[in-house]
Amino acid sequence: MEMLLQSPDFARSPVMSRLLTYLVEETIARPDKPPKAYQIAVDGLGRTEDFDVQTDSYPRVQVGRLRKMLAAHYAASSASGGLRIPVGHYAVELQADEDKANGQSGVTGTTDKPLSDEPSIGKRLDRWLSHRPKAIALVAVLLLIPIAVLGYLNIADEPASDIENPADYYALPPKIYIEHHERTAAGVNDETATEIELFFEDAFASSSQVRLAVAERPADGGGNGTPENGYLFKSELVDGETGPKVNFSLTSLARNETIWSETTALPESPADYPEKLGPFAGRISSIYGVIAADQRKHLPDDALLGYGCLLRFESYRSNRDPELLPVVESCIEKSLAADHLDSGILAAASFVAFLRKEATGRDPDPEAGLEFARRAMVRGREDASANFALARSSFFNGSCSRGKEFAKKAVELAPYEATIQAQTGAYLFACNDPDANKYLRRAIALDPRGSIVAETALVLTLLQEGKDKEALEFAEKIVPSSTGVGPYYDIAMALVYAKNGKIAESRASWNRLLAAYGDENDENPEQLLSRLIINPGLAGRTFQLLSQTGVFEAEGKSTAAPSGQ
Repeated sequence: MEMLLQSPDFARSPVMSRLLTYLVEETIARPDKPPKAYQIAVDGLGRTEDFDVQTDSYPRVQVGRLRKMLAAHYAASSASGGLRIPVGHYAVELQADEDKANGQSGVTGTTDKPLSDEPSIGKRLDRWLSHRPKAIALVAVLLLIPIAVLGYLNIADEPASDIENPADYYALPPKIYIEHHERTAAGVNDETATEIELFFEDAFASSSQVRLAVAERPADGGGNGTPENGYLFKSELVDGETGPKVNFSLTSLARNETIWSETTALPESPADYPEKLGPFAGRISSIYGVIAADQRKHLPDDALLGYGCLLRFESYRSNRDPELLPVVESCIEKSLAADHLDSGILAAASFVAFLRKEATGRDPDPEAGLEFARRAMVRGREDASANFALARSSFFNGSCSRGKEFAKKAVELAPYEATIQAQTGAYLFACNDPDANKYLRRAIALDPRGSIVAETALVLTLLQEGKDKEALEFAEKIVPSSTGVGPYYDIAMALVYAKNGKIAESRASWNRLLAAYGDENDENPEQLLSRLIINPGLAGRTFQLLSQTGVFEAEGKSTAAPSGQ
């Protein structure tokens, strides 16, 4: 325990150190009676006895920060075992190293491993070895913690001594620091500023694109003269003409450059933060957000492991550039060779396994996609990408209810990630689930400039409901220059123009799509849409709607009905 508490992040955060110590001691003393939120607030976090858990989410937020902090330690050390705090619980658990428990020697391939040879989901030690004496449980914890922490100290917190080694510099997501600001707005108390900071701490902790730093950034930057691959987020309450406002800014520590800033009205209460401030959190730390875009902009060609690979994967998923796919497949294989239980990389491998023949030249491999998703859950039970990988696999195998279950969990784990909301809505649309509209609209609310998948599916939903005019009005508000547009903008516009009788405009949109994404092998419209849209239900419905309006006949293309749709 002492070694864990002496690690850099814990050493700089007495609050997290105190909370972890309290939760461990409570679990050992009362393994069957986990502490309540009030106990954590008063005994673990030092709040006064009049603390009200009904109006203050402080203990939940702090436990959430600790949960992510522990997960980051073990992920950085390539260990699947260690301490964990399950989502929705306040008790600490000891999770066994899945590799050692199953006798695995590592996985270096990507698709040819039989299912029976891989680790299964859910294997772990009984909670804190409750069937054994408490002293044995404590010894086991103290033995496992130094091993994991030493790995973390060697891998995660050792600064790159030379930026010319980008494979190490970009292997992990950048850190994000939250600078504490004193309020300057009249009539706003210090508690409001604290609540805003806690909201963004919780939001950033749920993101896969950043590692939340639990202390102020070190004065020496990255150390050894190396600029840190990190960002500084500032929020400041100021006076506005119509009331208090919040100024946000984001600075790159690597270049000491402010790369984003915005101002918004201060929400009336913390209950409004998810709706009003959530889009700002998503804009900063989502898959296609400001930080990820900045990382891609400066990503060297040879940064191919871990996070660097995921940045390339998300670029491919966005624009479906066929020249990028071999690079993505190669970096996935190399990343799995380095860490075969990296949940994000395994989720990406699952996605690639489901790509249709039009994109890869080979048939989809649903079994491999499912197995990659299962392996992603070994370490990623609380990882949104791992849960959504299982959701995708379920949807592709025709289980809408199972897919919805895992998709909802992914949304809960990453509530401000517009892409997951959009994909959930798109799949539910293909399943004729009325909840599709809710997720699609939430995705657009979170990122009105980047949720093209959601906007495309929402246009289809409105068209299917017979709301052609509303669909047209909505589609014409789509901004085509946003990050992550890919082919979806022209697909949506071709559809909505066709349904509103604007055939010339529809054909113009289709021609733009052909010019940008058409294949020189003269594929027909069904094949093109199948290559561009991985969701077969969505691709089939798009093809049907365009076929019914006669857009394809005008271009001399085949209009054969898609099989199985």
